[in-house]
Amino acid sequence: MERYKYIVIDDDISTHLSVNQNFKSYSNYFCAGIFYNPLDALEYLKKNQIDLIFLDIEMPEMNGFQFLEALQQEIFVVILTAYPDRYSLGAHEFYEGNLVKYANKAQLSYLFPKIIAHFEKKCTEREIVHRIKQLYKNETHIFPKKVNNKSLYYIDIRIIKVVGHHIALKMKSGEEHIFRMSFSKLKTILPESLFFRINRNIIINIMYVTALNDTTICLEEDHFVISLNFNENIVADLRAAMQLIRPEDL
Repeated sequence: MERYKYIVIDDDISTHLSVNQNFKSYSNYFCAGIFYNPLDALEYLKKNQIDLIFLDIEMPEMNGFQFLEALQQEIFVVILTAYPDRYSLGAHEFYEGNLVKYANKAQLSYLFPKIIAHFEKKCTEREIVHRIKQLYKNETHIFPKKVNNKSLYYIDIRIIKVVGHHIALKMKSGEEHIFRMSFSKLKTILPESLFFRINRNIIINIMYVTALNDTTICLEEDHFVISLNFNENIVADLRAAMQLIRPEDL
């Protein structure tokens, strides 16, 4: 069982007591420290590795949002506040980063199992991405074309569109790069463990799939119809491939 370290940052002792009380039924979690001042926590984090932070917003010297801006490490954070309506807009800006949950302190006991489940899911997803990046970031898995003399890594390609003798690579950064290349050539260089052709013109990287049913596949804001005529087993094949990188199968 994976073991995790957490800290609590709040100028109110009742929050420290509440968080630690909720952790009593989780034997694989260890409280590495309690802090009443965010500046002290930042100093501690310079020398210590932590997996999860429980963070208040209203505190002296530095508030919770300022702490998150100053935090340089990839540590998951749960924001706890007594005023969820007041700070919800500010918290929204951090959901693309390390924020696991924005929660009302009064509902902590009710939300705690969901917080832990979400945190552990995000930990596993981050570990999967890290492992695959390490696997694919070598010269045998660099796309054979460069942009401004910079290499393109297969792991960073979300979607490939095939149009005639040209291909368009849509990257995770949002950039799009177009190259002259036939599909037959493309097929010989793509890692089969990452890329699936879902219809005549679209190839997707399964690392970025966010939803899948019998007719449609979604990669965040991009939605594509799956061509069953193109490959009647494609949905089953996609699910089987995705299971290989899902947490329960690691």
